[in-house]
Amino acid sequence: MKITLVTTSRADYGLLYPLILQLRQQAGFDTRLVATGGHLSLAQGETIRFIHEDGLPVTPVGEPLVGDGEQAVCQAIAANLAAFSWHFQQHRPDLLVVLGDRYELWSVCIAATVLKIPIAHLHGGETTVGAIDEVIRHSVTKMATFHFASIPLYAHTILQMGENPAHVHVVGALGIDNILNMPRMETGELSAYTGVDFSSGRVALMTYHPVTLDDHAEAGRQVEEVLAALRQTDLFTLITNPNADAGGEAIERVLVSTCQLYPDRFRLVKSLGQRAYLSAMEQARVMIGNSSSGIIESASFHLPVVNIGDRQGGRFKPGNIIDCSCTKEAILVALERALSPDFICVMENPYGDGHAAERIAAILASLDLSDPSSLLKKRFHHWSTTDGMPP
Repeated sequence: MKITLVTTSRADYGLLYPLILQLRQQAGFDTRLVATGGHLSLAQGETIRFIHEDGLPVTPVGEPLVGDGEQAVCQAIAANLAAFSWHFQQHRPDLLVVLGDRYELWSVCIAATVLKIPIAHLHGGETTVGAIDEVIRHSVTKMATFHFASIPLYAHTILQMGENPAHVHVVGALGIDNILNMPRMETGELSAYTGVDFSSGRVALMTYHPVTLDDHAEAGRQVEEVLAALRQTDLFTLITNPNADAGGEAIERVLVSTCQLYPDRFRLVKSLGQRAYLSAMEQARVMIGNSSSGIIESASFHLPVVNIGDRQGGRFKPGNIIDCSCTKEAILVALERALSPDFICVMENPYGDGHAAERIAAILASLDLSDPSSLLKKRFHHWSTTDGMPP
C-alpha cells in the first residue's frame, strides 16, 4: 500500500512521528512523507530540519506563507494547490493521510479529492470556535473517507456529519504515544539547550497563536495582555513562536520586542523540536497560551495550564485546564489559581494510552483500496443517539 503522509508544521509532525515510524517498520506499507507550509519557512525556523535530524526521508512541496494577512493565506493556498496537484499526479498514492486543521490541508486535500485519491483524516470531529481551523477541519472530514478520532466525543461529531460508521475509529491521540515513548532531556541538558534555568522550578512555557476568526490586527494587542500579566509574576517564561497564520508576524514582533526589553524574564525560540518541547512541558511550573498541546498532552505531565481566549473553545478539557479571557487581570487570576499548591492536576489523560499509532497502522493494513472509486462515492449516513458508540 502506497501511503503519503503530509505534515504542515512542527506541531503536526510531532504528532505524526510515531505513526510514521510504525508504518515504516511494518511490512506492507510504502510510506512517503511530504513537508509543506511552515516547515519551509525561514521565519518559522525551517522546521523541516527536525525531520532531517530524525533521519526520515522527506519531500518538500509548495511554498511557505509570505506576509501576515488573510490575502497572503489565500495566495499560499492557491500556490500550494497547484503544487500538490502536480505532486499527486506524478506520485499517485493509494491513500493520503493528514492530521488536524491547518489551512494548508485545503490545498492538499482538494488536490487529492479531484485526483480521486482516498483520504484518511486524524483528529477530526474536534472543535475550536475561535479559529478558522474549525471550518477547515470539518471540510477535510467531508473530503476524507477514513476517520481516526482521538476520543468518542469527537467520533460522534464525525458521525453527526453523516460519515460512514464503519470508517470512523476511536484510536486516541498520537501525542500521548510520544509522551510515553520518547526519552526526554534531564534538567541540565534542557537548560543548556534552551538557555533557561529549569532548575529554578519557576519556568512558564508559553505559546500564543493568532485567534484567526478575530481581526488579525488584534493579535499583537492580545499577546501584550499576556506578557503584561506574566511581568507581574516571578516566573521566567520560555516562549515558542506562533503558527504561520494571519497575525503571526504581529505577535512575533511583540514577543521579540518584549524579550529584548526584559531578557531576565523572557526567552523566545522559533521552535524547540519535539523532544525539547515535551521535556519543557515535563519540567515547567505552568503552561500558558492557546496551543492545542496545552489541552491534549498537558494532563500526562500533571501540568497546570492557563488557556487564554476562545481559540481552543469547544475542545474537551481535562481538569488541569483553567480557561480565562485575554485580559491582564483575568490572566493574573488564572495564574494565581494554577500556581496554588491546592490546584490538583494529577489525573489520567483522557486523550489516550500511548498506543494510537499501533491502532491506526492495524486499521490501515486492513483496508481494501483496490476500488478507490467506490470509496469516494460517499453517502450521507443518518445517525442518532440510539445507534450506540462508534466502532
